[in-house]
Amino acid sequence: IRNYKWIENHELFFGEFMGNCYLIMLFPNLFSYELFELYLPGSSWNPGNEIKASTDMEDFYGRKTYASSTAGGYYAARLPILEYLEKEKKQASVIAIRIELPSYWAALGVWVCREATKKVMATKSLKFQDNKELLDSTKKIGMIKYGYDPSKLFKKSKVLENIKTQTTLGKWF
Repeated sequence: IRNYKWIENHELFFGEFMGNCYLIMLFPNLFSYELFELYLPGSSWNPGNEIKASTDMEDFYGRKTYASSTAGGYYAARLPILEYLEKEKKQASVIAIRIELPSYWAALGVWVCREATKKVMATKSLKFQDNKELLDSTKKIGMIKYGYDPSKLFKKSKVLENIKTQTTLGKWF
């Protein structure tokens, strides 16, 4: 995947399976991957009253250690995304947001994350011209469909920070 050309458009996939919602954003850039997991109050990993969150990421060169914050969910969500990129023969920077709803009250294992991501990646993506359109649409869909505004996550995203600050040779031509 790291040897393929970048995707042409900014893409957004979203969907839900068994109380696990995913918003998966693909940016035309070098491969990197970041997962944010949000545990809404009343979900299997959050009996409290406030949203809990965890995140892990890798850059173009991969990880040297296990993704300890999001653990197996990191790898379970990553696999269908990589399978999609392989099928398309493209690479992208990826931000995946998992929202665990209160309807997911019994932790069933990472297979649920894998299958939810697989279902989401099998849908038709929404395509956008630039980062702003993609991020604005992700915010709207997050609020309307899942009752969560991912704006705070965007500010903490290492992948987005890299996209904003790294200059590529393509920008000079």
